[in-house]
Amino acid sequence: MARHSRGVDGRSRAARRIVLTVVWLGGLAAGLVALLAASAKYGCMPGSSGLGCRTSGSMLGFALVPVVILIVTAVTVLTDRGEPRHVIVVGGVGIVALLACFLVAEGILGTA
Repeated sequence: MARHSRGVDGRSRAARRIVLTVVWLGGLAAGLVALLAASAKYGCMPGSSGLGCRTSGSMLGFALVPVVILIVTAVTVLTDRGEPRHVIVVGGVGIVALLACFLVAEGILGTA
């Protein structure tokens, strides 16, 4: 191992593993609800006028899917070789962002 590189200790590895598990599971949940929100329009009655029943609601649901993928990817990459505090902060920001995506998708589903 070179002098300027440092190894990853057990605490950092454990913190990263826990944070990434929570972020990936949150990403799966938010992505699934976003896909459901995108397809909510197809379950609406013919005269419904809620956001979930319009094309704009479907487009918003489809736009949430790549946002969720980007959040999970960013957290995965940014926590690669960080200290436990850095991993927890980046993971916390990612979880809050995924929660916001989940709530937006739930809001779309609620109007369908």
